[in-house]
Amino acid sequence: MRRSAFPSVTALVALLAASACTQDFDQFNPLPSPGSGGGGGGPATATSGGAGGGEQCLNGEDDDRDGAVDCADDDCGGFACVAVPDGWQGPGILYAGPEAADVDCPAGFPTRVDVGGRDPVAEPATCSPCACGAPSVECGAPAVTVYGDNACSGLNVTLPVPAGDCVRFQGSFRPDSYIGEAPDVDRARCEASGGEATLSPPRFGTAGLVCAPGADTGGCAAGEACAPREVDAPFEPGVCIWREGERRCPSGFDERHEFAASVDDNRGCTRCTCDAGGVGCAATLTFFAEAGCRGPTATADFDGACSEDIPSAASLSLEVTATGTCRPRGGDPTGEIGEGDDTITVCCAR
Repeated sequence: MRRSAFPSVTALVALLAASACTQDFDQFNPLPSPGSGGGGGGPATATSGGAGGGEQCLNGEDDDRDGAVDCADDDCGGFACVAVPDGWQGPGILYAGPEAADVDCPAGFPTRVDVGGRDPVAEPATCSPCACGAPSVECGAPAVTVYGDNACSGLNVTLPVPAGDCVRFQGSFRPDSYIGEAPDVDRARCEASGGEATLSPPRFGTAGLVCAPGADTGGCAAGEACAPREVDAPFEPGVCIWREGERRCPSGFDERHEFAASVDDNRGCTRCTCDAGGVGCAATLTFFAEAGCRGPTATADFDGACSEDIPSAASLSLEVTATGTCRPRGGDPTGEIGEGDDTITVCCAR
């Protein structure tokens, strides 16, 4: 089954009016933006380090009231205007590593975008124990071989003994010995239960997270957004853009990262079944002093042994019962997880 554990990146469609861009991307380089006056950049932070000291460079406001906003302010030398190509989203800064949920986006980058990951991992399924109900058994017709001599030898005859019926001895015939075999099992089955799977949530060994500034950054031309020139660890160096699907990176964003946007989860449990090999049939013979199976005098099991001590009886009956239980099988963890076919491409400019 496919688990789409990650929200679509299209949640940021409104971010930074990306679709309006027409600027060639190879024109982006780490130079001061128009109106800015600074040289070398600093780490990714929304607060400038310039002489004004008060401009917040990614909030779309003129914090130091000098008439310049964000990238257009001389205090924001560590930031530059970035043009986002049509169809792409951004800009943002990329984290690619374990436990992205524990990584905090820096100040000025309040928007978290889950861009999937690589190398999914998860614990095997936990399977509930298999169990078998009481057996449903059909036993074969029992029979008894009677002998005219002791020790089950000499003349003999095999007689069917209907289970549950009362059999009356005819005439004066009395066997000196007999052998009764337990009836065969014609059919046996048990109802199986259990084997339900409990699955832990999958996660990516390498998770992708993009932190993006708000939609109100300023100081740039239409279709551009203010972004930092340098990025602190644990984020990847450079400003990034992203898009669903397997894509080639636009010019100027040459560092390509591809992430799976979903996982294929095939974990489960093998089906529970019941082995009826331990189920059998037993027969018990009861002797009666009177006709009509009244006045029981003795019982004997059909166990394949020779019986010589046969009580005097006028009638007998045979009871057939099922024995044993089914053995449960199955309910073992199976399957694994892998990367789904849906992908997200992230391209970064250094």
